[in-house]
Amino acid sequence: MNDAAPTPSPATDKPSLIALLGPVLARVAALDPESRTTAEAQAELERLLGEDFPADGPLARAIGATLEAGVADGWLCDRGAPDARFSRVAKPCEETHGLSIDVVRLAGAALRHGHPKGEVTLGFAVEGTPRFDGRDPGWTFAGPGSVHVPEVNAGRMNLIYFLPQGSVDWEPKPGAS
Repeated sequence: MNDAAPTPSPATDKPSLIALLGPVLARVAALDPESRTTAEAQAELERLLGEDFPADGPLARAIGATLEAGVADGWLCDRGAPDARFSRVAKPCEETHGLSIDVVRLAGAALRHGHPKGEVTLGFAVEGTPRFDGRDPGWTFAGPGSVHVPEVNAGRMNLIYFLPQGSVDWEPKPGAS
């Protein structure tokens, strides 16, 4: 993505958000998250996404503005508890390159879950100086087979995440990591 390009207009509904995400979805799918089983391969995925779509670049800024407006307008993050609101943008399909798309507005901890095929997340600060799973806003990747309790500390974030084939395990075995 050319960082000198003008900032795209924020999306105003789920279909236009999917369209805005088109280049990101294609790149995430091409990076084959499910195959990234080593720490090096996982770090490479994060690095490449950060280079292609910098968190402070025009496309990411448009995505972040869309998430904030969508939450404010009620078409995103319309379910859940006050500190863990969420919504599904799209199930995996051809248009999404086989990725599901979900958005969470989070402060504190969410539900423990696993990522059989990995989870690619782009996070945006909303309040405070938040960190997602100990990481600054931007791109994060939980590799295939990982399990975590997602947590935002020191503030609130909007998180958009992509799951290959929508694969998530809400009841991972005890001791799984």
